[in-house]
Amino acid sequence: MILPISVHNRFLARLAQRYRARAQHHRRLAWLGYTLSALNVIAIAFFVFDAALGRTAKDLPHRLVTIAGDITDIGKLATILTVTVTVIAVSLLIGKRLSNVRRRYRMAILTQMAVYLSLSVVAASVTVHILKLAIGRARPLLYDSTGIFHFDPFNGSFLYESFPSGHSAHVGAVFVALALLFPRFRLLFVGLGLWLGATRIIIGVHYPSDVVAGLALGAWFAFATAVVFARYGVIFTLSPEGWPRPRFIGMTIFQHSARRL
Repeated sequence: MILPISVHNRFLARLAQRYRARAQHHRRLAWLGYTLSALNVIAIAFFVFDAALGRTAKDLPHRLVTIAGDITDIGKLATILTVTVTVIAVSLLIGKRLSNVRRRYRMAILTQMAVYLSLSVVAASVTVHILKLAIGRARPLLYDSTGIFHFDPFNGSFLYESFPSGHSAHVGAVFVALALLFPRFRLLFVGLGLWLGATRIIIGVHYPSDVVAGLALGAWFAFATAVVFARYGVIFTLSPEGWPRPRFIGMTIFQHSARRL
């Protein structure tokens, strides 16, 4: 359904008003520091761990590889989007049928959370797949013949799309987004994200540096999207230092009475 022009204009005007109201809290964030730190960790993984793993990956216990293979597809874009789109659809349908204002408000917040998570993952996914194609790094599956330094840009083959890891980028976006939404459980989410990223190494389709780069990229997009949302007062608000923090800490959103957005 196409919104009438007047409704569309009112929506944009309200967004602009919300942005201006928070402008005094906008701060320059340490993007350069984050980028340099991530590049350093990636370089350490590349030069210290990639070759060692390339030599030993085939010797990992079969049971461990099987378990990793069973859970690694949690990081597939299709899996993540199926979950988030389902949440959005169900929330919208239930919200329309609820007469209680508080419950409808909770469903609206849940929908906004799912939209934020989806945007973070999709942005990370588009970027990581462009990088994978352009860089063309050979996967560990070809280690015996190519080693860790072989690159074939724009090859287009699965075997030459190792860096960065797409699954890890999706996982990084999802779990950092969840950590930002529910800071009480941030250590749990970060730990889960690291282990899911590690499954890509265990099953032998990525080097450690691929996974580190993917996780860092996904985390960056989750954080950057949270900053944008916070500057408009959607889901997040800005701290006095200019950092995004959830307007509703964890599941306490389901204990608050309705308030104006």
